Amino acid sequence: MQWNWDHIRYFMALAEHGTLSEAARSIGVSHTTVQRRIKQFEVQIQARLFDHASNGYALTKVGETLFEEATKIQQSLSGLSRALQGADDELAGEVIITTTDTLAHSVLPPLIADLSTMYPDITCSIFMDTHLSNIDKREADIAIRTGNAPPDNLIGRKVANIHFGVAASEHYVAGIDLNQPLEDWHGYRFIALDASFSSAPFYQWFNRLMPISADKTTVNNFLCAAAMANAGLGITLLPAYIIPAYKNLVRLKTKTQVAANGVWVLSNSDLRDTEKVRVVRQYLYDKLPVVLAPTA
Repeated sequence: MQWNWDHIRYFMALAEHGTLSEAARSIGVSHTTVQRRIKQFEVQIQARLFDHASNGYALTKVGETLFEEATKIQQSLSGLSRALQGADDELAGEVIITTTDTLAHSVLPPLIADLSTMYPDITCSIFMDTHLSNIDKREADIAIRTGNAPPDNLIGRKVANIHFGVAASEHYVAGIDLNQPLEDWHGYRFIALDASFSSAPFYQWFNRLMPISADKTTVNNFLCAAAMANAGLGITLLPAYIIPAYKNLVRLKTKTQVAANGVWVLSNSDLRDTEKVRVVRQYLYDKLPVVLAPTA
């Protein structure tokens, strides 16, 4: 039997993400394309790979076996790719950086512009993603991530802390004395992050301050929260470095400060001797502590 190996890509995406919409988003196609490819693959191998439930797709026993073996092949190919990449000593070519939405939006653009002037033959591509799986699969060379500690299979260092601030539009808080800590949190509307951030200290801190019965809008990223607050929808919590980028936002004083979140620059251990990755990583080591240093 001759396989269409392109079907494996769709199979792996659905197996990893569990829903057609998420699998489609990861590949950059429509969910109907993923569904069609999976059906074609099942016909080709004459076996059912997924059980469809109300909350998504689960692997059958055949699917689990295929996923296990395909993962081994994927890891072997990734290792080969990294080995070939590690042999490249030229300061030229593409370096893929994956990072969070706010760092990609508000911090990296001037740094990448400066880096491109210093090393014109190196092209930096930036992808916003909150998962580390892409660097493990060699879909990225460098990951800039926030958190307490990096995975054991990646090398790098903590370069800075992200500090947070409570903000709202100047019009929305026109009656608040900005020189005094906000005492009464009742009576305001809030823009809160969703539960995907629930393990983060900043999420827990902000939720403790919000009244239980507060009127709130929930979003799943800081850029959306900032845009909502800038439009006058309510009070939100933001990384301090993005607040100045919005002309209507003012920072509110609070009695206590939220814990900072670490920023890590990470890469695969077997890429540490790749010259183009090394110089980009070192540049980020040097520059990120400066641009992320608190200004107040």
